[in-house]
Formats: sequence, C-alpha cells, structure tokens
Amino acid sequence: MSPSRQFHFPKHTLMSQKRIPVTILTGFLGAGKTTLLNYILKQQHGYKFAVIVNEMGKIGVDGALVEKTEDDILELNNGCVCCSVRKDLVAGVQKLIKRGGFDYLLIETTGAADPQPVAQTFLNIPQLQQHVMLDSIITVVDAEQIEKQMKAQETAREQIVMADFILLNKTDLVDEAQLVKVEGIIRELNPHCTIVRTNQSQANLKELLDMNAFDLDKKLAVDPEFLNEMRNRHHHDINSFSYSYEKPFVIEKLEFFIQTISEKEQIYRSKGFLNIAGNPRRAIFHGVNNRFTLLWDRLWEKDEKRQSQLVFIGKNLDEAKIRRELDGCLA
Repeated sequence: MSPSRQFHFPKHTLMSQKRIPVTILTGFLGAGKTTLLNYILKQQHGYKFAVIVNEMGKIGVDGALVEKTEDDILELNNGCVCCSVRKDLVAGVQKLIKRGGFDYLLIETTGAADPQPVAQTFLNIPQLQQHVMLDSIITVVDAEQIEKQMKAQETAREQIVMADFILLNKTDLVDEAQLVKVEGIIRELNPHCTIVRTNQSQANLKELLDMNAFDLDKKLAVDPEFLNEMRNRHHHDINSFSYSYEKPFVIEKLEFFIQTISEKEQIYRSKGFLNIAGNPRRAIFHGVNNRFTLLWDRLWEKDEKRQSQLVFIGKNLDEAKIRRELDGCLA
C-alpha cells in the first residue's frame, strides 16, 4: 500500500456508524484541568463518558482526585501522553472501545504535555479513526499565572496555540485590566480559538462538547509541522518526584515546610493526599507555584491504609533534598 493511501478507509465504513467524539483537556500545571473534568462528569448532559487521565509520577494522584461516577476512568501514569506512554494511550483507547458502553471520550493530559502529539494519535492511527474522531482541544489557562508560565516553559504557549476553546480560569484572582491583557496575548497566539472566562473551570458545556470544533486546516495554518511526529517536543527540565509514606505528618512541621519550599525550589505543581497525626480525616494538598492549600477531605475508612501520597512537578527539582525535608515533617 502506498504511503499516500495508507490512512484511507472505504466511505461506507466511516458513514455506517457515528464515531465517538474525543475532547482533549489540557493546560499548564495547576490551571484547573481536573476541576474541569470533575465539573463535566457531574453535570446533566446526557453523555456516557470514558475518561483517560494521564499524569507525571508513579503515584496516581489525579485519578484519585477525579470524583467517582459511573463513567469509565483509565489512568496512565509516569509520563506524559506525548512521549513515553503514547503506545499505552493507543492501547488504552482500544481497550475502552472494545469494552464499549460510552459515547464520549475525555482525555486529561498532564500539565507538562503538549497536546499536539496527543491530537496526532487520533489523526494518524487508522485503527482509532474507524471508531473515534477528535472533536476539540480545550485548554484551561490560569489568568493569574499564565504570563509567568509562558516565560518559563514553551509548553504553556503551545497549549494555547493548539486550543479550539480556552477557559480563562481563576478570573476572581485578577482584575479586569489583567483579563483583557491576557486575552490579548491569547488572541495573538491563537486568533481562531473561542475564549470563555471561568471560575472553578465552570462553563456552558453545550458550547464546548460535541461541537466538531477541531479544524486541521487552521492548525496547519498556525503550525505547518502540526502532523510531523518526528519533531522533538520533549521538555527535559521538567521533572516530577513522588512521595509515599505510612507515618503521619505533624501539621506544624508540614506547614513550615510548605512556607519555605517555594523559596528553595521552582515547583510548578504539587498535589496529594495526607495522613495528619491526630486527625481522623484525610487532607488534600494542592499547590500552584507559591500558592498552597490544605483542605480536609473525608474520614479515613476503618480498614483503609492511612498513607500519604504527594507529587511535586517543577524545574530541575532536587528530589533528595525534598525527600529529606519531608521526612523531617513526619511524626
């Protein structure tokens, strides 16, 4: 079969059944992707979703942060979809298709991932094209942090350039002048996208899902190399460190660690679940740059292992140093 014909299918094959739409949820670390995913899954929209959650690190924190629903959720850990687990992505989609029982596929990428190679997966793999079609790329943007993020990492810019929809999120943290400024920056990078201002990643899903918004011609106009899978898009200076321990944390020591770590390390994102000494509730830890929150979650189950799990994602992190400091916070 010649290269020019290898991705062609008989017309009746594609028209005989409605292909399942795929939406890629992307955005830089801490922008609000998991919040958006949870919001989508909780709404009354009539869809039965399958979800693929991808994250850096060996510990599946993001998958655990997705609120439990009847939707089918598949985790891909320890890498970004665009590189080391690309084959796992294809296999995961094929597994979901074989299992069936859903009519919409959502893929949440890690915040360090460029969505372009993920999109290429659905454009260049014939086995997937028969069953699914790329509907849109939704990029969540942190209105407060995006300028700093784009200066530090090209990935943040790429995620904006490739978007069909941009949720300009956390608008409550900045004033109108900053919102207008950021919208202008976005328009310069991507004149074709639809911008929606949001708090807590809440938007009208009727205007985001199943819109057939992905337009390959527009992507190629912005980036003629869009379909080039050989281009090196790795970002070696972003690394992650996962921490897991059964001893509980001392809250006062942990709070001091949180206050000082942003001065020592360039951390883009931190997250996890914590076992706090003397407290019957699990704590959820979130960090975006130098903004950290600790929220009390549900009670630990009677027979549940009370294990703390933390993931730090940043630039050239000193893993050994972070581990020593965390060890010093244990009871």
